[in-house]
Amino acid sequence: MNINQIKLLMVYGLITLINSTMLFSQLTYSGKGDVISIRFLELEPDIDTTEFEKFALEEFNPAFDGTVPGLKEYIAKSDRGIDIGSYTLLMVFDSQIVRNTMIPNKRASEWFSKIVEDQSL
Repeated sequence: MNINQIKLLMVYGLITLINSTMLFSQLTYSGKGDVISIRFLELEPDIDTTEFEKFALEEFNPAFDGTVPGLKEYIAKSDRGIDIGSYTLLMVFDSQIVRNTMIPNKRASEWFSKIVEDQSL
């Protein structure tokens, strides 16, 4: 095998590697698969944490269970790590496509806002 054949094999190998990398990386950008958005909540000093937790568990979390197709929302409290006792809003979208349809350009779409309003969410 001469040097030109080795160079040609290396070029073909590199092209194959690049193509296979691009093929597998498309999963990330396909818009499919769950998208989880996390928003850290900071309660006002006058909020009773016991009442807030009761609201989260009994009203807020169940209200989003199946109400908005493609979206689940939860308020959660950290019980481990460096942020023990902190609260977060977790939004689980079915996909990037669903998220981008509901919340394009950092603002809720009109139809999503209407669902939230109609359901008193």
